Amino acid sequence: MKETRWSRESRTLLHDAALAGVMAVATLTPVAFIPEQGYMTAASWWSLLMCAALILRRIAPLVSLGVVTVAGAGMVFMLTAPMPALLCVPIVVYSVGRYRRISGLLPVIPFGIVGSLAGPISWTRDLAADYRFLGTSVLVLLCAAVVALAYLSGRYMRERVLNATLDREIVTERFTAAQRQSEQESQLAMGRARAEVAQELHDVLAHSLSVIVVQAEGAKALTAKRPEAATQALGVIADTGRKSIDEVRRIVALMRGDTESPRFGPAPTLSQIPELVAAADDRISLDIAGETPIVPESLGLTAYRIVQEATTNFLKHAGPTATATVSVRYLADEIDIVVRDDGIGALSNCDGRGSGLAGMRERVAAMGGTLHAGPRAGGGYEVKAQLPMPSRLGKSWLKEASR
Repeated sequence: MKETRWSRESRTLLHDAALAGVMAVATLTPVAFIPEQGYMTAASWWSLLMCAALILRRIAPLVSLGVVTVAGAGMVFMLTAPMPALLCVPIVVYSVGRYRRISGLLPVIPFGIVGSLAGPISWTRDLAADYRFLGTSVLVLLCAAVVALAYLSGRYMRERVLNATLDREIVTERFTAAQRQSEQESQLAMGRARAEVAQELHDVLAHSLSVIVVQAEGAKALTAKRPEAATQALGVIADTGRKSIDEVRRIVALMRGDTESPRFGPAPTLSQIPELVAAADDRISLDIAGETPIVPESLGLTAYRIVQEATTNFLKHAGPTATATVSVRYLADEIDIVVRDDGIGALSNCDGRGSGLAGMRERVAAMGGTLHAGPRAGGGYEVKAQLPMPSRLGKSWLKEASR
């Protein structure tokens, strides 16, 4: 059940009423031994009123201070000695400092000044004249010090509790902010992972489907004239489809974290570029210079995807009579990839919704390389990529690329 304000205040009143009762019993017991009946009665009533002020010390501290003031004034005018109930005064003053804002100091100052003067003066009026000033001064200083210390103690406890509450709120806010940041980072990571998977699927399926379309159109045209060539084209279509299925399975396996499964092969590498070009179309020639180096999987996959995307764009946009050349140079400090064609790719109708070039740029940028793609001066289209070798970028890049 939710705690209400009234239930909290009720418990507070009960606790303070119990404190008032204990103080009344403790302070009225000595008063009962006063021999003069009238003096004892007056002292009992004023003491009882001063103890009753404790009931409201937390709910209404200023009201409690007012009750103590009335009881103190009655003691000053009717009694000639300090009563034990005066112990309630520092408790009430402490409560004003503890449970009221700094504005509670305004009534405490006149109360402390007047009470510290009036009480000692009334208590020492029966002393000899030679000792009256000294005794009054000592009592005035003592009363003022008690009132001041009680109020300052209340203020200190109030500030301490407020600071502790503020610290808890700050810790809670930091924890909440950290949770929000963690959730945002998780969402960003998921977004990046989805983008990478989408790019992988695009590179695999776009190339494979382009090869299948080209081979299917060729097979259709050669069915009547050269059946053996049509049969060969259908074989290429079937082989390309199987490889595409394997690649899609590999990507799905990586998404599931099933990297140990023997059913799926590793990611494409540099050594598979000749097979990729040969399976694409006989209008594409390949020129490789240098020995195939051993590079991190991420670098080999990037080079493979660049050739794959460039040949895919050639098959889709260059035209049926165009030819292309894929040049791969393995140097000591970088890998140079150039794909040129003499087609009409720059002039072909395109819906502008493809993400192949953007994906290539992201891959090359992630490897620390450069990419240029655009029409050639003499006609056709050209894609040039330079991928730095790990030895050029340092060990930190190798760690980053292996993730």
